[in-house]
Amino acid sequence: MKILVYGAGVLGCNLARNLLRAGKDVTLLARGNWAAEIKQNGLRIKDKFSLRTSVSRIPVVTELAPDAKYDVIFVVLRYTQLDSALDTLRA
Repeated sequence: MKILVYGAGVLGCNLARNLLRAGKDVTLLARGNWAAEIKQNGLRIKDKFSLRTSVSRIPVVTELAPDAKYDVIFVVLRYTQLDSALDTLRA
């Protein structure tokens, strides 16, 4: 099953990392400098309780290709960004 996490904020990144750790085929949609950072250095998440930083090599896309196919898409955005995300997904 192919999964897309649309949104690379705190919640989206944690969701993508947890799905990846569970062995799922997950891709993260991120934009701009943050996408470049994840691609180059991996997704780094610091656990404030154990003071460890996990690094996950997760596939990142910066836009949805017209022929992209996913079985499940998690949209993890602020509500003010939802309209533009729905327009993108609808296309």
